[in-house]
Amino acid sequence: MTLRRVILTVLLVAATSLTAATVPAQAAVPDRWAFGFMHDPVPPAATLLDPLRQWKSDNVPNATVTISGFGRYQVKFPNIASLNGIAHVTAVADDARFCQVFRVFTSFADQIVEVQCYKHAAFPAPDWSRFSVMYSTSSGFPLFGGAHAYVRGNLNGGFSSSFNSAGLGNSVIWGGPGTGTYKVHLAGMSTGLFDGNIQVTAEHPNSPRRCKVELWHPGAAGQDILVLCYDQAGAPADTWFNLSYHRERAVFGALAPPKSFAYLWTPGFPGTPSNFNSAGSINTITVTGPGQNMVEFHKVGFKETHVQVTTFRNGASYCNLQAPWAVLGATVVVRNVICFDAAGVQQPNDYFISYSSRI
Repeated sequence: MTLRRVILTVLLVAATSLTAATVPAQAAVPDRWAFGFMHDPVPPAATLLDPLRQWKSDNVPNATVTISGFGRYQVKFPNIASLNGIAHVTAVADDARFCQVFRVFTSFADQIVEVQCYKHAAFPAPDWSRFSVMYSTSSGFPLFGGAHAYVRGNLNGGFSSSFNSAGLGNSVIWGGPGTGTYKVHLAGMSTGLFDGNIQVTAEHPNSPRRCKVELWHPGAAGQDILVLCYDQAGAPADTWFNLSYHRERAVFGALAPPKSFAYLWTPGFPGTPSNFNSAGSINTITVTGPGQNMVEFHKVGFKETHVQVTTFRNGASYCNLQAPWAVLGATVVVRNVICFDAAGVQQPNDYFISYSSRI
């Protein structure tokens, strides 16, 4: 283990909760959610998102997308406007590019998630891209089963949105080893095992950013997660970010429905509970090229579906989806998770991937 890794691990485990989330106890989890796949890199105004890969908590699949700048998209989820939520986005492209949250806001009854995408280059290069996107907000406690927590981390630490299904506090501490480093603590979310799944997405209103999980420590007091963030050139950089943790629940926090979901973490595959399939079936990984893995989630492929990917370790590397996932029979086929190094060259890398149906 390198000296930097030792320092990061010590600081992560030593992090304590500095800011507690206020968690009202009157609602199910989540209150409102939505997911979608933006399938047209240059869509006409108010284009309906892919109907096979979008759904909302109000059971009306009417989400649309409109261009709001070069490489920038305004996704509208009608009639689920809310506060205290987070968003995730994953680029879908066969070359080196990435997408981030630009901003999240409400417009009357509608929830808006604005997404900015970039082509990999030494300097900022906004560009068009397909992407998967989701939004979720929660209050109260799960009625039964699993666990769910999230934070929208601030640039200099702390958070502006937070939820913890155990009714305990979350915290975000900036710094420690250096710029672009955030220690996240989710109290009461740990079983002491590497189980569940983590997703993290950078958010910035004017600069390219990407974030990943560098260390994961499921300790006795909760989940300790070290997030590292980078700029376009792969240098450490401060940013806002959205992080969520879910265990035996869908990535957006819901359960029953959906009853069909699955996730895995490659360092724990296949031998730990971080490799989970709600149907009791198997998940598989097949290497299909340099930095490319085909992932299959068996017996959970039904109705409208959603996938998110987050990179684990290895500096400024990052992972995306190479193409839209497909449902063949009851098997979800993700071909492929595709990963790149800091220079935008394909290379193998570890990651978290989470899949959910809407039923």
